[in-house]
Amino acid sequence: MNYTVKPLSAELAETFVKYLGELDFNYAPHWATCFCRFYHTSCSSEEWQKRTGEENRLEALEEIRKGNMKGYLAFHGDKCIGWCNANDVHKLKRIEKDLEHIVKNRKAGCVICFVIDPEYRGQGVARLLLNKAVENFKAQGFDGVLSIPVEGIKDSEKRYRGTLNMYEEFGFKEAAKEDSNVVMWLGLK
Repeated sequence: MNYTVKPLSAELAETFVKYLGELDFNYAPHWATCFCRFYHTSCSSEEWQKRTGEENRLEALEEIRKGNMKGYLAFHGDKCIGWCNANDVHKLKRIEKDLEHIVKNRKAGCVICFVIDPEYRGQGVARLLLNKAVENFKAQGFDGVLSIPVEGIKDSEKRYRGTLNMYEEFGFKEAAKEDSNVVMWLGLK
């Protein structure tokens, strides 16, 4: 299949929210209202649960237009078929402090979420998105890229952080592990 990958931009902000807003999240209904804002916030779990999908959608649009929310969209022709949240780790407030001991004083990117249209899963879309993210982090002078796959999940819909195998194929190495969360690091310099 011939897919294209484009960086998230102000011009693609509406495409992004339309794509996530129209997907069927019946396997994880609470994801339907996220609009990939969860890791960008530092509010408590209770506060997060009270946020509405509309709040998250509007915040996503605003942060994309400001250039604070970054990532990549995959397309099959004009149809958006995938999303990857890939940003400077310091923009991901929910996990920034947890990763300080690995990041130290280095400039680190982080790939944290993949949302692939069910019709296109298993066709290499996540790998294309990851490849573009790694290429662009390298071009922007980042020291490395972090990922946090969850080990042992069999259900494809719930492997939204990517798979351990996929990251290993790209050369990521285990940097830390807590329960089933594996922090992976790919040095770029």
